[in-house]
Amino acid sequence: MPETVEQVPVLGKFPCPCCGCKTFPVPKEDATAYICPVCLWENDVFDPGEDQPSDENRGMTLEEGREVYKKLGAVREEFLKYARKPLREELP
Repeated sequence: MPETVEQVPVLGKFPCPCCGCKTFPVPKEDATAYICPVCLWENDVFDPGEDQPSDENRGMTLEEGREVYKKLGAVREEFLKYARKPLREELP
């Protein structure tokens, strides 16, 4: 049976603004609607700032996303079943 896209991780070279893992395939400025597979933060190309609500993340700020990720392992509890551990080469 062939592998699906979900089974083969795409290695990134650029850090996620939330968890810091190198999961982004392009710089955050070019990663329109990209969702980090580790923390599940959706990149906000409008970059509202660290303490401003992000529409892409249901009003959560980047600061809040980082704190929740540190506690839970994903930016929202309901996302835990979709989040994955970072690969060694993705670690900040």
